[in-house]
Amino acid sequence: MSKEKAPPSFAKRKKVSTSDIDDVTPERTFSLMSYNVLADCHIQPTTYPYRDPAHLHIDTRHKSLLEELRYSNCDVICLQEVGPGYYQDTLNPEMQKLGYDGVYSKRTFDKNDEGCATFYNTSKFTLKDNVAFRLGEIAFKLLSDDQEETNHFSRYIDRCDVALLSLLEHVTSGRTVVVCNTHLVWESAHISDVRCIQAFCCLVAIREFQRKHTGSNITILCGDFNTEPCEAAYELIVSGDIVDENKKKIQAENHIKMATLQKLLNGLEGDDLIFKSAYKTILGDEPRITNLDADFCCCLDYIFYKGPPDSSQRHGFGVISVLDFLSEEEMRLNLPPSEVFPSDHLPLIATFSI
Repeated sequence: MSKEKAPPSFAKRKKVSTSDIDDVTPERTFSLMSYNVLADCHIQPTTYPYRDPAHLHIDTRHKSLLEELRYSNCDVICLQEVGPGYYQDTLNPEMQKLGYDGVYSKRTFDKNDEGCATFYNTSKFTLKDNVAFRLGEIAFKLLSDDQEETNHFSRYIDRCDVALLSLLEHVTSGRTVVVCNTHLVWESAHISDVRCIQAFCCLVAIREFQRKHTGSNITILCGDFNTEPCEAAYELIVSGDIVDENKKKIQAENHIKMATLQKLLNGLEGDDLIFKSAYKTILGDEPRITNLDADFCCCLDYIFYKGPPDSSQRHGFGVISVLDFLSEEEMRLNLPPSEVFPSDHLPLIATFSI
């Protein structure tokens, strides 16, 4: 965090640290933010009836958002729901003034006029490569050989969501870090199977990107997963499998068949694509709330990480701190989005040793 006065949304948030890492000098650490900043295309007159629509446009919220980004002083900033015009004309030029370069990928449907942006502090990292993977295209490749699934293809492949992969080289250590910035589909609470397949597609994208860059075995997977910790997509990322209760739920929805799902899961074996959650590692559990408005109060955003197979939390790569969250009661005093909270999500911040 910078030493300037904290913006209102950060004033009461505190850093929670672990003492299990030996080397925590600035030269051996980096910080990362993940933040859904709320795109204009998702704001309708009835979306936030408790707010003046004139105050919801990104042009109005930009000042507060930029204040948060500047104050956080994170080395890597992964944003979701960034409009292409806002990125090109406003955000990217402002971030360049602060010492960042960025890469961007828009979601592929016109109605979703937004996408993912990943910024990196040029004094801390250099960009070696970046690729935007379309999750629907990966799903098509995964499922096209199974003729029994053709009736459900559209459920998984007709999706606009992307995974933005960046290979960043840490300036002082020379180590490379793979950062996957994504935003899984929302649509409704009743498509957990779709989000599970999309999470699987993110892992496949990471695997493909890592095979292109052998030796890059520090990986961050972050974003808005629209998934609570009890759902299949979360279980898949942190365990490489899905608990029986979630398998039964997917089967009850009568979409992807269990045999197909199990074949996909078997395809992950041996690829070392099991992640830890930064917040759960430090806090012992996920935050209760990362997304709040009049209708929602839940945890949907995460920063996942994994290091080399021989890396330990004490020696090598690991998370050393996270920025905690406010209580629901404190946030409802200025119900997001508001003058205090420029988005209906809160930014997640984690610091890692490298």
